[in-house]
Amino acid sequence: MEDKDRQEYLKAYYDNEASANKHMSIANAFAGGLLFLVWFGYLFRFFNVHEVTRTVILILLPTLMLICLSPLLFVFFSKKSLRKKTYKFFVIFSFILVVSALSVVVSRHAIMAWALIIIMVNHYYNPKFGRIVFGVCLFNMLICIYASMFVGEYDPQVLGTGVLKVWLDDNGNPVAKNVFVDGIKERYQMLHQMLLNGDNRYLKALIYYYMPRALIFGLIFFVSNTLNVRTYKLLVKELHVSSEQQKTKTELEVAKEIQINTLPVEIVQSKDVEIQAELKAAKEVGGDFYDYYRLDKDHVAILIADVSGKGIPAAMLMMKTITCFKNYMDLNKTPSQIMKQVNKTIFEGNDAGMFVTAFLAILDTKTGVITYTNAGHNFPLVGQYPNFKFLKCNAGFVLGGLAECPCIDETYQLEHGDQITLYTDGISEAMNNKREQYGLDRFLSFANKKEYSCLLEFHAELKDDLDRFTQGAEQSDDITYITLKYHGDDYTYREKTYKSDINNIPTMLKDLKAFGIDHGFEEAFLNNLQVVGDELFSNIIKYGYKDNKGDIYLRMLYNKVKKEFILTIIDFGIEFDPFEVENKAIDENYKERQVGGLGVLIVKKLMSEYAYDRVNGKNIITLKKEF
Repeated sequence: MEDKDRQEYLKAYYDNEASANKHMSIANAFAGGLLFLVWFGYLFRFFNVHEVTRTVILILLPTLMLICLSPLLFVFFSKKSLRKKTYKFFVIFSFILVVSALSVVVSRHAIMAWALIIIMVNHYYNPKFGRIVFGVCLFNMLICIYASMFVGEYDPQVLGTGVLKVWLDDNGNPVAKNVFVDGIKERYQMLHQMLLNGDNRYLKALIYYYMPRALIFGLIFFVSNTLNVRTYKLLVKELHVSSEQQKTKTELEVAKEIQINTLPVEIVQSKDVEIQAELKAAKEVGGDFYDYYRLDKDHVAILIADVSGKGIPAAMLMMKTITCFKNYMDLNKTPSQIMKQVNKTIFEGNDAGMFVTAFLAILDTKTGVITYTNAGHNFPLVGQYPNFKFLKCNAGFVLGGLAECPCIDETYQLEHGDQITLYTDGISEAMNNKREQYGLDRFLSFANKKEYSCLLEFHAELKDDLDRFTQGAEQSDDITYITLKYHGDDYTYREKTYKSDINNIPTMLKDLKAFGIDHGFEEAFLNNLQVVGDELFSNIIKYGYKDNKGDIYLRMLYNKVKKEFILTIIDFGIEFDPFEVENKAIDENYKERQVGGLGVLIVKKLMSEYAYDRVNGKNIITLKKEF
């Protein structure tokens, strides 16, 4: 699929909620019109309420009408607001506020308006949001019913037939008649007297008035929520078929493109941990994916999974699994608890009998203790040079195979400098032209071959080692791996993101120098570092992004134990390796020098190591200096 077609395909997902917000805004406007009719009825005394209540309502309803109409202003004058994540909360809150007001002042007529909210929310928004709104509606409806007993229109179903009063007619004969009570104080006294006489109207309102309606709304919610899920699936299918008519490549290439775009682009790096990930997709789309999550300042989670099979079914199950993990990822849950919730969701409706292997680990960066659970996945590689090993752990069972997942939580103590690598069988089962497999022994030997300066180098050389082994043989499966390196308190770091503006270069160089001064770098080294930084930053802005604006991510890290400085520069511009340009001598004419020439010469003389890699659409330059 061409980029333009792909963007149109994905744009439909983003438009769906904006469309929902638009329709809910229009519904709010209709609710405002209904409020006007109620206000008109109160103005001309169509409803039987106390005079004080009537006055308050006549003042309050115009304010609510303005709240109802305000979302409509966004529809006409600020359509961008409809795409904001918080807008749906504003428009639904407005709707609930209006229905609450109607349920209080005209409870006999407006009680079923709650059904409208439940149906519309489940029609337009995701099922999870529909469940939240359903709970809020049930709670608000109960509060409004009790409020209406004191300040709303007189409702005989709730309040009874009124207070019996006796008086004499013109002939002196006694006459008895039930009279409605309108005042808040009088209604309270009436309800209290009825309670003393054994007629508990509060309880009856709950049992005979609230509960039947709540059950009806529950049925409405169940049906509409089920239809919501079905409609969403049909929408996904319809969008997919529509995109098929526009694309010029095969459906597998489309799915592969979507798969790659679901991978996280953010880099998790801090003074405690460093995370690097890689996915090299096969020609036929598969179901590999990885993810990582910063749960809080002291906890980081990494995940890898492999869906059985290939093609569109595997890609769809992969998307479902990714969504489940994102929804269930919670610091208050252990890895096995999260895995069991995901398994339950995958198992339901798994008529195709597909399954997912997965490995989830959560690291406590304060202690270095990593808690993990395995669902039939490969044992991870753990340790540091030269003592890497495969972590022997419970094998568990695949997700989606059983109704209850038998995975368990286990722990392992990471030491400073240790790393844990999760991978799929695309590594161990990679084949060359002789049908020989790369294998786990070769993988372990590679890890213990030498000490790699950073995860970027470790991943880049692993990719090269796999390429050398396969010798150009066709890749039959995705090759995916994600590594977390635990630094502990051996490192200090500073990181910042800058806009790719030439005017920001002085600030970037100033921050770079300040970090060096804080760690006692020699002045000569700092001066040369300024030259290197100036040229690299300029190249990124002028040639990497050209006329397009973007971000430049700068990370400075100092290892206090090893006394080494690592500078990482990341941008999302066009692919460009500054270390591949032809470098001329320093004394030659500067104007004739190719892009990056002077900077590269200084880098090679100044730094102990340097590297460039292109990972998931990112240019990553790493410079290392050992003092």
